[in-house]
Amino acid sequence: MPTLTAHSAYLFMSTRLTALKKLLVLSLFALLLSACDKAAVPIKAQFLVFGTQVDITIYHSDKQTANQAIHQVEQRFQQFHKAWHAWEKGGIVSKINQAIQQRQSIVVDNSVKQFIIKSQQLCQQSQGLFDPGIGSLIALWGFHSDKWQGPPPAKQQINNWLAQSPSILDIHFNGQRLVSDNPYVSLDFGGNAKGLAIDIALETLQNHGIEHALVSIGGDMKALGEKDLEHKQPWQIAIQDPKNPSRAIASLSLQGGESVVTSGTYQRYFDWQDQRYSHILNPKTGYPAQSFASVTVIFSDATSADSAATALLVAGPEHWQEIAQSMAITKVFAITQEGKIIQTKAMAQRVKLL
Repeated sequence: MPTLTAHSAYLFMSTRLTALKKLLVLSLFALLLSACDKAAVPIKAQFLVFGTQVDITIYHSDKQTANQAIHQVEQRFQQFHKAWHAWEKGGIVSKINQAIQQRQSIVVDNSVKQFIIKSQQLCQQSQGLFDPGIGSLIALWGFHSDKWQGPPPAKQQINNWLAQSPSILDIHFNGQRLVSDNPYVSLDFGGNAKGLAIDIALETLQNHGIEHALVSIGGDMKALGEKDLEHKQPWQIAIQDPKNPSRAIASLSLQGGESVVTSGTYQRYFDWQDQRYSHILNPKTGYPAQSFASVTVIFSDATSADSAATALLVAGPEHWQEIAQSMAITKVFAITQEGKIIQTKAMAQRVKLL
């Protein structure tokens, strides 16, 4: 993952904003010191950004270095939120969307270009079920506002949007100049930019010489090193019960260099005439995904894990295996709306049901 510049820190856009989405960290960070590094102590930080809670836990012998790293992570997050928020005026995403709507091209930094290209690749791998080009559909459903209360859009509005079929794949580059041949494309990276922020945070910590840490943004996480420095035990993470988010339904072990991301229909929604509408939309139908209540994915880079969790939730019980294979995802833990648990063999080796 390339290091982002002034536009680099994170976007946690409101398509995935929620405190309820938090995975519960069950790790007991106490007396995790090794014989060769007895000076290491846990340094913890917690702050709000992207409309959610960020938690960082670091084991490092130099508290000043750890705090400097945490401060830099927070600074980059604040910059990224302003630059990449889908409807933050003056941000890069807003400028790109405006240029596309006006059928104009726009010059972007290489870091922005590379992230869009990676998102296009993820869109292709997901067979279009993950697509950051559907910002206009998200707005149509009202999930670009701070309050989500309905009513749902009329069927004709959905059909009109489908007829235009906007996609991130409609974006092309001529050097650093971005152009789209579909003026209805509107970028919204709520499905994977939080993962990018996690990757950026871990990269920042490593640049400060930190070897053991856990970063959580709204509950999506990535680990660096081990939880137990002496016995090299993996981090223990809990998975929320969609029917009762205040409790855990399972725990899983997370190793250094791995990310865990959960996408859930129970996190952000509105009820209208006795029907619930989730913020996670199916680009193929124009309507919210309904089959899975949540999907948890373990993968190396958090950007791909974030994208895959969204795509697999949209795919549902009938097609998730096909999409997982296409995206090279082997560790999946899914819960249907009825509460049935579905998981891959590789994930079952990591998960303990509670």
